Amino acid sequence: GEILLEEYARNFDGQQLHTLFSGSKSFAGMLAAIAVKNGLFTFDTTLGELIPDWDPESERGKVTIRQLLSLSSGIETASAGTNQTAEEWLAAEMKYERGSTFAYGPTPFYILSWIFVEVLKIDPIDYLDEHLFEPLGVVRGNWFITDGKYPNFAYGANYPALDWLQIGIMLKNHGMNDGTEIIPGDLLDQLVAPSEANPGYGITFWLNTPVGRQKRSSMDIPGLSKSQATTKLISDIMPDDLYMMSGLFGQKLYICPSLNLVIVRFGLILVGDISDEEFFSRLMDGVDQTTLQ
Repeated sequence: GEILLEEYARNFDGQQLHTLFSGSKSFAGMLAAIAVKNGLFTFDTTLGELIPDWDPESERGKVTIRQLLSLSSGIETASAGTNQTAEEWLAAEMKYERGSTFAYGPTPFYILSWIFVEVLKIDPIDYLDEHLFEPLGVVRGNWFITDGKYPNFAYGANYPALDWLQIGIMLKNHGMNDGTEIIPGDLLDQLVAPSEANPGYGITFWLNTPVGRQKRSSMDIPGLSKSQATTKLISDIMPDDLYMMSGLFGQKLYICPSLNLVIVRFGLILVGDISDEEFFSRLMDGVDQTTLQ
């Protein structure tokens, strides 16, 4: 509950909106968890049950919400940063076997946004405002829209540093905020559980899983090209329970429950990318981590 370091540069401050890029994706995970809490669907609800034009017996119709948001659905996705139309993402076909392959891209997040708007008849940002932002006492931020009406959960969130911090504190506190449950702990546990397709990714969150040197070097992990870690996905020197929301150019929300630690780090467009391992090497230099537990 204590801020240990707060520092800004270039006339920036903690209340300015800042683009999170792919840090936005984890809001889709939290949106889904809150929807599960409220009975709208489950993580194992299939897309064929939710999308009228998709045959429930087809392979893409059998894809679950869990597989969709762990990026292991097998549905072909556009490349990172691509802005698609609803016609394009609803026409996406299977490229891989369900659950077999991690494929990073925006299409799964567009599909989830479409389901909320067109099937559930719920504005997903209004829904987050009611069930996440307002209970935490933070702003709803500003969201880019894709295809004219669908909030862009792939890379469209613009958020202040201090409010993003409050999201992290709630996550660090296992879904609780001042005694109020925001995300049930068992559902949060599912968000940060690794998938078989990628042990370093849960449901929209990056995980500090010990994946091994050979496995790590073979994974195509967007935004982590500068990492110096060799066996864990984020940082070798940090505990296994570290996880993060991560976006292009170094937008980071790190959560480490065992160290009671939350960190927001923003980066500048085109010049802000960082190595997570170097970041934590500098941060933890000379620190006895047992004193933080």
